[in-house]
Amino acid sequence: MARLAFKAEVTAGCPPERAFDYFADHRHVAAVLDGVSRWEPIGEKTRGVGARYNVEIVALGLPLRSVLRLNRWQRPYAIGWVSESGLIKQEGGFTFKKVSRGVRIELRIAYEPPASFLGAAIARRMDWMLRQRLQRALERIRDKLEEP
Repeated sequence: MARLAFKAEVTAGCPPERAFDYFADHRHVAAVLDGVSRWEPIGEKTRGVGARYNVEIVALGLPLRSVLRLNRWQRPYAIGWVSESGLIKQEGGFTFKKVSRGVRIELRIAYEPPASFLGAAIARRMDWMLRQRLQRALERIRDKLEEP
């Protein structure tokens, strides 16, 4: 199956630094992303390039586990990651761009579903659900960032 990719974005009425710092704190992930049951640091490093996380996302009732490693960290512009292990290989990141009304936050994810027929069928069903979850999560984060 071919590589799949998508993006979601929102504009928040805050400075890019505030948005970056919110996303840089791994403790916020499970609070805003539906289906994320684990996002735990591996080792002492929890920020910056090289930080690694055990991640578990439940999709279609199936727990999908992986290890993600941060490979981009440019405050206040970008945070990115790649998967080191797991059934679904992925890479992605957030970018933060100053705009007249605050900051445009964009999430991009590219992933390769398993090659089997079953993997392709699951990926097609999950793709729409994940897109919706991530867009809603960005909207919730925007609301938190705009709180006084």
